[in-house]
Amino acid sequence: MNIALLPLAFAAIVTPYARQDNLEIRSVKLSAEKVACYERVEMTVDLSATYKNPFDPDDIAVDARVTLPDGHAVSVPGFLDCPYQRVLTNGQEVVTPCGDPAWRVRFAPGQPGDYSAVISVRDRTGHRESQPMRFAATAGKDPGFVRINPRDRRYFAFDNGQTYFPIGENVCWGGRRGTFDFDDWLPALGRAGGNYARFWLAPHWFTFALEMPGKPEEGRGIGQFDLANAWRLDYAIDLAQKQGVRVMLCIDSFNILREKDCYNCWETSPQNAALGGPVQRPSDFWTNDEMDRLYKNKLRYLVARYGASTAVLSWEFWNEVDIITDYAAEPVLKWHQRMARHLREIDPYRHLITTSFARSEGEPGIDALPELDYVQTHNYGSPDLPVALARKQAEKAVYGKPHYVGEIGADCTGARFEDDPTGLQIHDPLWIAMATGASGLAAPWYWELVHSSNLYGLFDVAARFSKDIDWPGEAVRPIKAELAWQTPPTPLPRKDLALEVGPVTWQLDEGNRPHAVHITREGAAGELPLAGIQHGVGGHKDKHNPVTFDVDLPWPTRLLVTVSGVSGWGGAALRMELDGQPLLQKDFPNTNPPDKHDTLNTYNGVYAIDIPAGHHTARAENTGADWFMSAFRFERAVECTRPPVLVWAVAGKTTAVAWVRGEERTWVRVCALKEKLAPAPPSVLLLPGIGAGEWQAELWDTWSGQVLQSQRVSVPASGDARLSLPGFEKD
Repeated sequence: MNIALLPLAFAAIVTPYARQDNLEIRSVKLSAEKVACYERVEMTVDLSATYKNPFDPDDIAVDARVTLPDGHAVSVPGFLDCPYQRVLTNGQEVVTPCGDPAWRVRFAPGQPGDYSAVISVRDRTGHRESQPMRFAATAGKDPGFVRINPRDRRYFAFDNGQTYFPIGENVCWGGRRGTFDFDDWLPALGRAGGNYARFWLAPHWFTFALEMPGKPEEGRGIGQFDLANAWRLDYAIDLAQKQGVRVMLCIDSFNILREKDCYNCWETSPQNAALGGPVQRPSDFWTNDEMDRLYKNKLRYLVARYGASTAVLSWEFWNEVDIITDYAAEPVLKWHQRMARHLREIDPYRHLITTSFARSEGEPGIDALPELDYVQTHNYGSPDLPVALARKQAEKAVYGKPHYVGEIGADCTGARFEDDPTGLQIHDPLWIAMATGASGLAAPWYWELVHSSNLYGLFDVAARFSKDIDWPGEAVRPIKAELAWQTPPTPLPRKDLALEVGPVTWQLDEGNRPHAVHITREGAAGELPLAGIQHGVGGHKDKHNPVTFDVDLPWPTRLLVTVSGVSGWGGAALRMELDGQPLLQKDFPNTNPPDKHDTLNTYNGVYAIDIPAGHHTARAENTGADWFMSAFRFERAVECTRPPVLVWAVAGKTTAVAWVRGEERTWVRVCALKEKLAPAPPSVLLLPGIGAGEWQAELWDTWSGQVLQSQRVSVPASGDARLSLPGFEKD
C-alpha cells in the first residue's frame, strides 16, 4: 500500500477533506465541447476514494492525460476546489462556501483541432481511469502564453509571436476589502494601457496566501492550502485576464524564513517545526528532503489550478530571498535548480520562471542559471533612481536574458504620499527603463500611491509612446548620446557634484564599509558608489561605513549630506569633520513610542559644512545607534562643460528612443527636500550611429502625452544625428 511511502511525520495528517470510500470515478463533466484556443476547458470529476490529505499526491492524485491534435500527449494535474461567494460587510470582504468541494482538471488547448482526455485517479487502495472525453478547439483571439522572444531573447513574446512589453505595477495584496480592491485596481490599470501585475501568495496574512498556520483538522498547517484564498486568487486572475493584464505570481517571500529585524514572520510560519512544519531553522528549508517534497506538492497545486490561464505570466519562486535569516548563496542556488527543473517537468504550459533579490545587484550565480528565464532588479532609496536603474540594466545585460525591474520605490519605508503627489518615483523609472532597453517598464511598488492619487495616466502615456515600437525587431542597443550647449556661456558656470550612490542594504557587502573618495575639478574618483544608507555604531556596527573625502579644488565648496529617513528603532547621528576638526554634530534620537518603529522623517534635510579652496580632508560619519538614508553632494564643485542635463538612449534599425532629464531633478531634491530647481537650458542632442537618411523626430511631454514638436532630421553618412532641444522644466 502507498501509505508505507509517506513520511512518518506527515502520514497521520487528517484534514477536513479526508474520505474513506471505495475508489470509483462516478462521472466526469466537461465545461464545454468546443472552445477557442487558449480558452480554458474544465473537467469536474465526481469520485469516491480513500485519502486523508487531498493536497498530497502520495495520498491521492487526480490527473488527465490529454491527447493533442498532432498526436502528442501531455499530463495535466487535477486539484481540489471549493466554490465561494463574497460580500462586503462594513468595508471588509467575507467569503463563504456556496457548494461542496470538488475535484477539477483545467486545460488550455494551444492548437486548433480535436482533443481527447482520460482522467486517472490513484489513491491508497488502487487506480481507476475514465472513458475518453472529446472536445475541440478553434482559432481564437487570445495570443497565448508569454515566452522568451525568439527574435531577441532580451524580450518577451506571446505564443502567436506578438511582442509582450510589460507595463504595470505591483498589486500584491488587498486591504480589508480583499478582492473588492482588485475590482478597482485592475480595470483602472487596464484602461491606462497596463498589461502587467504582480500578486503575492505569502506570507499568511495576505489576500492570496495558500499556507496558513493552524491545526490540520481545521484545514491549516504545512501541506494544506486555504481554499478560500485559492478562490480569491482564481477571482483576481480571471479579472486580470478580462483586462488584458498578465500576472507574475510570487509564490513565497523572505518573511516566512526571517526571524529577526523588520517584516519577519518565522514564528508564525507553517514551515516552522514549532508549528508542525518540517524545518527547525530557516536555513534548513533549502536542504530538508521533506520540505522539498511539500514544496513540490505546492507547485503541483499551483500548476493544476492556475496554469491553464494565459493571464499567468510567470512563476516567481521568491521575493527577495537574500534577506532571509542566515542566507547562503550555494544551498539557495541548488534549491532553485531542483525546483525549476521539477516545475518545468510538471507544467504542461511551460510558464516562465524567475526569482528576485533585495540587493539590486542580485545574486550572479542564481541569476545566470539556465533554469531561470529572466532576471529582476528591486531598488529603493537610491538618491537618483534613473541613474541606479540605468547602471543595473547595463550590468545585467551580461545574462542574455530579459531584465525586468520588478520593484521600484523612492523610499523603502513608505510611499511618502504627501511628498510625491504627482508620482515622480513612478514616472522616472518608467522612462529610464524605456530608454535603456529593459524588457518592460519598471513596476512601482506603491500601488496605494498609484490608486489614491489616480496616477494611472503615467502608465497611459508610456503605453501610447511605446505602442508601435517593435523592440525585438529593432534589435535595439544602447548608444552614447550626448548633450552640448546651443550657445556656450562665458565663463562656464559651476554645478553641484552629486556622488554616485549604490543600493540600500542591511547586509554585509561592499557598500557597508568605510570608503574614501577623491574630489577634483574633473569630478569624483575612488571607492564609488557609496551606500545609500549610513550605518551607525550600535547593533549594526559591523556595517559602519563612514566616508572620507580628499578634496582638492581651486574654489570653495560645501559638502552637503542629505538625510531622507532615520531608523525608527534606534535613531542615528551625523558627525561632519574638516581636516580632523568636528564642524557639525546632529543627533537624530528615536521619538517613536515603544511599540512603534516607523521611519523618522522629521530629521530629513540637508546638512552642510564649508570647505575652503585648496587641499582638505572632509569626513561624514553616523555616530548614532542605527541608520539614516544618505546622499552626498559638493556644491558648485565642477565646471559645466556641457548643459546640466542627463540623457539615456537606445537605437534600433528604424527607431531611436532618448530620454532627457534635468541633471539635478532627482526625487530626493524635488520631493523630499522641496527644492526649486532651475529649468534645463536649450541644448543640442547628439545621437551617434543611428543610420544615415531622413528621420522623423517627435518630442514628447512624458507627463501629459502631448507631442510638443515634430521635425524632419537629415542624418549624414556618419549616422550621427543632431537635434535642437528647447529649454524645459522636467524632462
